[in-house]
Amino acid sequence: MLGILYLMICIAVGSAFCGIFFPNLRKLTDIPKGDGTMITLPRYFVMLPAWFLTGTLFVTWTVYLSAYIFKGAEKPLIFGDSIGMSLGAVFFGLWLLFGVLRKEEKKDGLNLKEFFFSGNVWYNAFSAFTILFVGYLMYLTFNVSGRELNVGISVFSDFAPHMGMIRSFSVSDNFPTQYAHFAGEDIKYHFMFQFLAGNLEFLGLRIDHAFNVPSIISMVSVYHLLFVLTMHLLKSRLTAWLGALFFTFRSSFSVFRYMAEYRGKDVFKMLRENTQFLAYTTHEDWGLWNLNVYCNQRHLCFGITAILLAILLFLPYLTDSFKTLEKVEKGQRFGKIRTLFFCKEAFWVLDVKASIGAGLFLGSLAFFHGSALIAAIAMLFFMAAFSRFKIDYLITALIAMGMSFLQTNFFMDDGGIGVKYQFGFIAENTTPSGVVGYIFALTGIVLLLTLLGACLTKGAVRYMCFVFAVPFIMSFTLAVTDDVTVNHKWVMISLMLLSMYAAHFVTYLLKEKAVLQRVLAVILIICMTATGFYEFTIVQKKNENYIKLNLDDPVTMWIEENATTEDMFLTSWYSLSNVVMGGAMLYYGWPYYAWSAGYDTNYRGQQVALMYEASSPVELSYLVAKNKIDYIIVDNDVRTNSEYDVREDVIEETFKEVFSQGEGDWQFRIFDTHQPLDD
Repeated sequence: MLGILYLMICIAVGSAFCGIFFPNLRKLTDIPKGDGTMITLPRYFVMLPAWFLTGTLFVTWTVYLSAYIFKGAEKPLIFGDSIGMSLGAVFFGLWLLFGVLRKEEKKDGLNLKEFFFSGNVWYNAFSAFTILFVGYLMYLTFNVSGRELNVGISVFSDFAPHMGMIRSFSVSDNFPTQYAHFAGEDIKYHFMFQFLAGNLEFLGLRIDHAFNVPSIISMVSVYHLLFVLTMHLLKSRLTAWLGALFFTFRSSFSVFRYMAEYRGKDVFKMLRENTQFLAYTTHEDWGLWNLNVYCNQRHLCFGITAILLAILLFLPYLTDSFKTLEKVEKGQRFGKIRTLFFCKEAFWVLDVKASIGAGLFLGSLAFFHGSALIAAIAMLFFMAAFSRFKIDYLITALIAMGMSFLQTNFFMDDGGIGVKYQFGFIAENTTPSGVVGYIFALTGIVLLLTLLGACLTKGAVRYMCFVFAVPFIMSFTLAVTDDVTVNHKWVMISLMLLSMYAAHFVTYLLKEKAVLQRVLAVILIICMTATGFYEFTIVQKKNENYIKLNLDDPVTMWIEENATTEDMFLTSWYSLSNVVMGGAMLYYGWPYYAWSAGYDTNYRGQQVALMYEASSPVELSYLVAKNKIDYIIVDNDVRTNSEYDVREDVIEETFKEVFSQGEGDWQFRIFDTHQPLDD
């Protein structure tokens, strides 16, 4: 199938890209211990995530830009895929040929035993478990049965804009690209992961496979790179396992507060029967902090993969710098300052090729996940401050920001996002004490254990604890859109990384001989994971029932066959519907999606009411022409909308009905504004 071939070409291109820019990538799985020995992980722990990430970025951008060039064609993606996949295959073939001709490549060829096995069966067990677990999560929340699409209750709201964007590419031709829930303007939303899924469906993958497979690979990549990073910093397999556990099941007091609140009652029965996320902080009832986020924001893990890879690539710069600082005699403060800022190595170039490569894949990330790019650049900045060879970081940052600037100006009319200071994130009380209380209520004991774990480290390892906290600090001090809630991704990125220090402290207790310390470690593990594990059960309960959409629904099929992305639909405040699944471009979909993406929704909300309430054909025709509406939908949602009283009779008198289904209040009607009725 072409979709599978596409993914294979992406991985092949990634292997060539990494072979050119990061020839020592495989060495990241060789972890030096303090006693001079080496821990060796299977090579695929780093190489497969790196190959998938970089190859998918560059092949997908090539496909998109090629399709954009042929946007006037009947099916631009045919041209885009033909060019992108062909160039990818040629690039890989040339790299392979070039590598075979080089003697040193023959000598240092890829050893399949090293690639898949390291002699420790627990590494492969870790991989197997994460693949099964992540696969279960993704298909639990999004799957197809027969010709019926099942969208989980816990994810359907976020899936509305996702499905709109995916279907705008797979069944329509969204070039130039518009936001499916706010058509007719520029695209402010990082949509390229949805484009990837839409293209995979276009190439023949069933829609659930098209969205789930890259989502699974992305999240499994996060697990593997997080494991490798933990091993580099803390040198412990147990710590790496615990770090993955704490990433999976978040720390919070919520379940314990619930038990305390209902003590004296059958609280365990109440917990078993509950089907909602426990909520003691703002939006916690959304599932904003648990595994559900990775199910409904599928592009997040793709962005986190890029962050982890960038950190791993630059981590040796920081660790070598701290080793050099340790050699400076005590009391020689100027000597340390000189080492960091006033010597040749401080601002020299160590590996310009790797710096360019890192800049290229980070820069390509901007419209796959912009928040992840910002977090990566911020953390690399603070790594650079205490690293030598700062020019390497500068090269990466300039390329990444330059590419981001070009993409932003290509897609967005206003030149991009604005950053402003906003203290407190979404805490109800934004005083310093209120914010501290909010953080404590939200995160439980993880930050306390992180501090204790950091105290057990020194040098670069301890400093990285601060680096990992940078996105967390940003989330409580900056706003990049009117909806500051979107900063939750930065919080989650930081907590994922900081949790390895909490795992380090728990490991320290477990390795102590005293029984009480080991018992304490077990209690801490339970405290760290209880709320997250309970929320996992809620995700399962919520998705026992689905929003079901018939892929062969007449409405969906009519829109697929008759409308293009140049056609704008006037509708009710649709979230996820058969209209969205048809690839329709909505003038005004559910407003939260567009508002949180940075669009001005107030004006369009007013115009929708004016058009549906128009009192005469003349007024309606004027408003429709003014707002560039091509189709008007009247259905039960429109008839029962509390924001306006629809004048269906005026619409009937003005435009021709081109589709009708059902009867009475449940009749679904589409009117074509390009076919006015004669007076």
